[in-house]
Amino acid sequence: MLVVADSSPLIYLSRLGVLHVLTALFDDVVVPRAVWAEAVEGRPSAVGIDMLRQAHWLRVVDNPVPESDLGLDPGETLAILVAESLHADLLLIDERIGRKVAQERGLAVRGTLGVLVQARQADLVPALKPVLDAPIAEGFRIAPALIREALAYVGEGR
Repeated sequence: MLVVADSSPLIYLSRLGVLHVLTALFDDVVVPRAVWAEAVEGRPSAVGIDMLRQAHWLRVVDNPVPESDLGLDPGETLAILVAESLHADLLLIDERIGRKVAQERGLAVRGTLGVLVQARQADLVPALKPVLDAPIAEGFRIAPALIREALAYVGEGR
């Protein structure tokens, strides 16, 4: 399965120490050069940065020339355009507006939470709740109802 990643899933998964789930779940993970610059080069001392730098399985590709302004930040725009150009099976993106634009353009999308749920189902992480506690404490914005739904989905509901 070919997936294209925007910066926030890369950043959160690396900060949580579970970036490896991407290579375990997907055959080919592609990152536009602008997204790599945002997630890695623009954060030289961030938590999890070494994990990203050592992820040689991430395939960084040149940025396409945008044919139009999608009304998103450059990384999101380029991730969508690369996903379209490569006919990706999935776009990993968290931002609500970016997800909406991608879906309107016919792309399948999944966010960090969806990747973590899939990783839990594949037994790549022993439990979902402890993995979610850290980003939520750091300000990762996610609706409590979605968290409850995700935990229930993997059998960790209260």
